[in-house]
Amino acid sequence: MAQVPRAGRGAAPAVQFNHTLLQRARLELDLTQEQVAASIGVDVRTYRRYESGAVNDPRLGFSVRSPSRRRILERLSAELGIAEAELLVGGARAAQAPDRAAQAPDRAAGEPTPPVTPGAPQGTTAPAWRPLHTHTLQRARHFVGRAEILARLSAWAGAATPDPRVIVLLGVGGAGKTAIAERFLQGLGDAPRPGGVLVWSFYDDPRTEAFLDQAAAYFAPAAGGAGGAGGAGAGTPRPAPPGEQLARLRDALAQGPPHLLVLDGLETVQAEGGGGRAHGELHDALLRRLLCAVAAGLGGARALVTSRFELADLAAWAEGAVLTVRPASLSEGDAAALLRRWGIRSDDGALRALFETTGGHALSVAVLGSYVGAFLGGDAGRLAAASAAHLAEAERDDALARRLSAVLSAYARALPAGERDLLARLSVFPGGAGEEALSQLIRAGGDIAGAMAGWGAAELARGLARLERLGLVFAARPGDRCYSTHPFVRQHFKSLLGVPPDRIHAAGSGAPPPRLDEAPRRAPRERGALDAYEAVIAELVAAGRAREAHDIYAIGLGGFAHLGLKLGDMARGARILRVFAGGDDPRGMPASLPAPMRASLAYEAGLYAGALGDLAFACACYEAHDEIAGELAGPAQRATGLRTLAYTERLRGNLGRARGLVERSLEIAERGGERAHAARAAALLGAVLHDLGEVDAAGERFARVREMGDEPVARRALWEAERDLALGRREEAREATLQNLEACRRRGWEGHVAHARALLGLALVDGDVAAAEEHLGEARRWAAATGEVEMALRCSELAARIALARGQMEEGRRRAEEGKHVAETCGFGPFRARLATVAARCALGRGPDDGRDGDGGRDGDGGRDGDGGRDLAAAAALAGAAVAWAGEDAWARADALHWAGVAAARGGDAPRGRELLAEAAALRARLRHPEAGASRAALAQLG
Repeated sequence: MAQVPRAGRGAAPAVQFNHTLLQRARLELDLTQEQVAASIGVDVRTYRRYESGAVNDPRLGFSVRSPSRRRILERLSAELGIAEAELLVGGARAAQAPDRAAQAPDRAAGEPTPPVTPGAPQGTTAPAWRPLHTHTLQRARHFVGRAEILARLSAWAGAATPDPRVIVLLGVGGAGKTAIAERFLQGLGDAPRPGGVLVWSFYDDPRTEAFLDQAAAYFAPAAGGAGGAGGAGAGTPRPAPPGEQLARLRDALAQGPPHLLVLDGLETVQAEGGGGRAHGELHDALLRRLLCAVAAGLGGARALVTSRFELADLAAWAEGAVLTVRPASLSEGDAAALLRRWGIRSDDGALRALFETTGGHALSVAVLGSYVGAFLGGDAGRLAAASAAHLAEAERDDALARRLSAVLSAYARALPAGERDLLARLSVFPGGAGEEALSQLIRAGGDIAGAMAGWGAAELARGLARLERLGLVFAARPGDRCYSTHPFVRQHFKSLLGVPPDRIHAAGSGAPPPRLDEAPRRAPRERGALDAYEAVIAELVAAGRAREAHDIYAIGLGGFAHLGLKLGDMARGARILRVFAGGDDPRGMPASLPAPMRASLAYEAGLYAGALGDLAFACACYEAHDEIAGELAGPAQRATGLRTLAYTERLRGNLGRARGLVERSLEIAERGGERAHAARAAALLGAVLHDLGEVDAAGERFARVREMGDEPVARRALWEAERDLALGRREEAREATLQNLEACRRRGWEGHVAHARALLGLALVDGDVAAAEEHLGEARRWAAATGEVEMALRCSELAARIALARGQMEEGRRRAEEGKHVAETCGFGPFRARLATVAARCALGRGPDDGRDGDGGRDGDGGRDGDGGRDLAAAAALAGAAVAWAGEDAWARADALHWAGVAAARGGDAPRGRELLAEAAALRARLRHPEAGASRAALAQLG
């Protein structure tokens, strides 16, 4: 039976008087408390109770039933130009985030309130979660229209199972995307919900690893971190290891609650196209995998995204799980209503003229309305005809941006010099700046302070309050005095600085300008220190001091050897090198650097991308390395570039290209007398030839490596051991890998040690499952520490094979499907095929008449259902897909063909089963596959 809410527990929130807004309005108008008190007819002590918030009762809030209070409200509104609705805010919101109370939107009489999302989606009984606003989205000071979009979002957020899974608010800058998202969140409220709500702005913090840390800590608090069910999500999250961030978050989102991610400004982490990336492609592979997983379905999870770019990575779900909403320009009626809210008192004809100059672009209408209302007395007729004509130039692709730029130029001329310089300096800090940082700029004096020189705390507070009233700045984070501005406004006013941005940033942070001798003497490990030096590198590159930035990255931070291999901080390394390149093209490394340095940076960008599973971009980086290095590079460098590119193409499944590249690498190394590089190339060529099914040629290559006198260690020995295992030589593979593991451990090559562990697990899985599981645990340590996708996929395959060996079919299928999804998202073709095959085997299950996969096994029985049941349709689909995904990989294709034949036969399609099994038997025989007998036996049973 439902309980009746009592006061203080479930009751409607009390109204609060918005005393913060009152103070800001007074400061903006440069009035004393005594002057305001006299103007509204009360003594100064009474007025001070209002401005201090003393009129708000801790339990009951602010009562407006008293006639005297009603009169005071009316007089405050009239004297200070504040709508009465702005002076009264909801108690729950004001109590949890006092600074956000001042941002409560005004509503004209009769305007509907934002749609309120139901607190409990139908069919859910999950525990209560409090929304976490990691960042405060910029609100429109006056909001009009958009009712249809808000209603759609409200219904979507309240559904137990979302349809679609992802909604993208897509449009040009200033179209109102963020304002719509913020308005939607207002309707959602801050009360506990059955699912979490995490709000993140990539405008304020574009670090995807920071977002994943916060999201994992909030949605999976039991796994380590603050926040979660029943909590406010406050506190600093305990960072998860790079390899566990996404897994922890995905597992939490998949549990079922209707969790909601609100991601604003995604274009800041998307590519603009070119340089190996498609337009709209996400830079960070982990964020890409998260959004793809949400689109594919994770419990009741859903995501609301705002961006200027199409989400290229979600194109596969564009017809169902992903909905793109393009907010239209404001209608003439909505634009007129918005202009009137800004205090414009002109007739309909003048308002129509203003509307036409902006094209209905939401931010342009708002800024123009603010400008006319603040500086032209609300008289639209005073807007210079020349300026209006400039705004209404012929349409071009960038027409809206040019119109807004013209309005902002007029605004910059009209603002007092101090406020203009304040806004320009605030624009240097993308994540916002607090009053203390801005005060430091003032104290610095000279060109750092600009026209703010001599300001005190009161003048700074007054300037910020005025800019906020004009809609040019907003509180960037809840709970503290930190201010930011819209990216368009930021870009325009930053151009008015007249002083290098790095000097402003250094002065505001309290740190001296970056110098080379401040590079760390020992490569740091703490996240705060890494953040600081990343910022220094960005400032040095922006200041044209690329050589110093390079030395801090390569020597101070240790480059990939430290950031990647030791810390596993792949996302940071990739982001730093994108700063060097000035964007997405690795060929754009600073021309002031010598070619070897530029080539090295491009190469390391590929290493980070490859580790993160961004294989296509990794190949683009290696190609850039080869191009920059050119013919003047030494044979070792050229051989390395070609060999690493071949290695990556092999992971993608492009075996023909990989073969050609590694053959060139081998030729260059041999011609240049680089024996070590020649041995590495020969070993990789042997692995590629093995994949292609050229068994004897592969054996000859590995024999040639031994003739070179090369020690069988690291990848060279691992590739040969993988060949032995595929040919059924399990003991030889195990012995060689054990020796290799010890050699790599002595050298500190932990990545190779993990690879060896995964290989040993595969060698033991059909004989000693417990030992295989022990090796899996050790391999997972490296995968968790670094987030290296290739190793994660090896662990997924081994985990699925272990579950299969134990007869745990559902667990094995789940593990294989998870790995298959990662392989598919990241472009690992052969892994995708192998994992799909294992998933198919698990879907088939193992009946009492199913032998193992050795000679004489009866894998093609007539369709009898064994223990655990068989999902024949799923098995057939998975195995059939694996055949296609295997591509040029003969071994993956042979196994996929076999299990596709078994699935077809068990499903009653004997002709198709015979066809597939015949092809599998022939291919396995040619490969000297140890399970060729199983294919022959299954075929004979059908024939």
